Amino acid sequence: MRPLFLTSALFFIGCNEYDLNNNLGNQGTGNDTDEVFGPDGDGDCGQPDLSAGSVSVDEECEQDEVGNFNPEVSWHNNMVGDIYYAPVVGQLTDDNDDGVRDALDVPDIVVTNTYAEVIALSGDDGSILWTFQASGENAAPALADLDEDGWMEVVVSNSYQTVALNGSDGTTFWSAQGYMGHLNVAAGGVAIHDLDADGTPEVIVGRRIINGLTGATVGQGSYGEGGGFIDTYAPIPAAADLDQDGDMEVVVGNAAYNKDGSAMWYNGLIDGFPAIGNFDDDDNGEVVTSRDGTVRLLDDDGEVLWTYFGGVPYSGPPTVADFDGDGGAEIGVAMQNVYVVLDEDGSAVWTRPTNDYSSGYTGSSVFDFEGDGRAEVVYADEQDLWVFDGQTGAVKLQFSEHDSATASEYPVIADIDGNGHADIVLVSGYYQDYYNGVTVITDADQSWMPTRQIWNQHAYWVTNVNDDGTIPAHPESNWLSFNTFRSGDLSAGGEFVNADAVPVVLGSCTDECGEGRLELVLAVGNAGMEELPPGVAISVYGVEDGVRTFLGSQYTEDSVASGDTSAGLWFELDVSGAAYESLAVRADDDDGLSSVYECDESNNQVTITDVCPVE
Repeated sequence: MRPLFLTSALFFIGCNEYDLNNNLGNQGTGNDTDEVFGPDGDGDCGQPDLSAGSVSVDEECEQDEVGNFNPEVSWHNNMVGDIYYAPVVGQLTDDNDDGVRDALDVPDIVVTNTYAEVIALSGDDGSILWTFQASGENAAPALADLDEDGWMEVVVSNSYQTVALNGSDGTTFWSAQGYMGHLNVAAGGVAIHDLDADGTPEVIVGRRIINGLTGATVGQGSYGEGGGFIDTYAPIPAAADLDQDGDMEVVVGNAAYNKDGSAMWYNGLIDGFPAIGNFDDDDNGEVVTSRDGTVRLLDDDGEVLWTYFGGVPYSGPPTVADFDGDGGAEIGVAMQNVYVVLDEDGSAVWTRPTNDYSSGYTGSSVFDFEGDGRAEVVYADEQDLWVFDGQTGAVKLQFSEHDSATASEYPVIADIDGNGHADIVLVSGYYQDYYNGVTVITDADQSWMPTRQIWNQHAYWVTNVNDDGTIPAHPESNWLSFNTFRSGDLSAGGEFVNADAVPVVLGSCTDECGEGRLELVLAVGNAGMEELPPGVAISVYGVEDGVRTFLGSQYTEDSVASGDTSAGLWFELDVSGAAYESLAVRADDDDGLSSVYECDESNNQVTITDVCPVE
């Protein structure tokens, strides 16, 4: 097997202690990690042993039931006011005091209420972490690690200011002029993407494009803003590399903009809420737009492919997923008093009556709770939270501890408690039944499928943000893999596998530390009860002052049986001239993205410290 050479410096510590077993957890067996590849002290590591090892198996990892709908409330906070804007989820704080904000910390929830307060809540119990009083009614917030310092920022926008807040305490990171479009940004949604792949994310508010590090405006479009509610409120733009040229475009209902605000295309139609998916045979993305009860599918150049008229005056932001398990994507849209799922040709698959007289432009999300390859609809109207069967529209869950005058809010799906199963985050506001605040709903049987611990913006798709909150410079085009939009699913379908990927250190060699090289043999172990599929990544990060720097990934070639590890993966690392404190080794991690369903997401990391001893 060819070694992976990492040209970026790793770390060199003036070590008087050599410890490759610190915090290794389930490290498995194989080559003794205290032994070198070749004879100790010969100055040459030689050829490593890449044979597989073993790990202990957690028999409780087996899940007998998948996809029951027996909801219970994990917690509810009614002290945060009325909320009609979509929540976001991600780790903001270092809850376990290990110096790093990562997947081992509790996910947090950020909302904004009708009093223009931005509120961060602990996902553990709903307690308030911090509040920020904005100067006007906000769009739904967005989360991201804008400066890649290991800590996420929260971005909110209104007509008076756009502000980035430090996610750990709510203090100001930067503040800029308010939204400069003609729509009222209230009930819209902020988006964050690296449009030109330069490593600096851009913040997108309507048709305005902002430097994510400074708050300076770098571009402003001239046409649509991503607004689909009359001509007054709620711009919710998206971004995608529609033409696959390496740069992303800001996508609104009638145009696509380059980073400087110039139009890649403009089709002269009315604006609308956008979503992105793949509905034909080429690799370019198609745009779904929704407005005024009308749904359109646009080609990657803005040409209209089909139009659906819903017969109602209002409609909300679209979702994209495989609702019926046929391998192709369908479109779901909440309209006034009806939810509709459309096939790829624009014909209605099913409709379901709902209760939304107040606005008719509420959003929705989708998630495959059962792991059967068919996504369910998650939607909240004025009175109830609903989960509809994606294939038929039949009711699978009705939860009535909810009230809303409805705007563009929708429930989001995330693993709030880190137990490897999805939870639903529901926001409410006083309207008829006097029920408000934030509610986290889980399944009492713990049978819902796994999902991520992050949902970072209104126009969310799985590959737009890494698990650690950083924004990828070259994100995988979601429609070429997952083909979902506003979905929490971790795969494009398939049965749940009771596997559990764990990182394993099979061997190491420090003989060449004096020459600035460290060699590791790593593997992916399977502590679950069923086979782990091939192609699972294991990544190495350098850690310094709580900041984790991605150094590289390799992938398993074969499936891994329960209790076994993959064959060893040989990492040859440059340890000269740097000062990282430790290495983080993460299984099922490809530069922040996971790829497999797991029964335990809390054991994916081990830490290696003091790797190059001083002689």
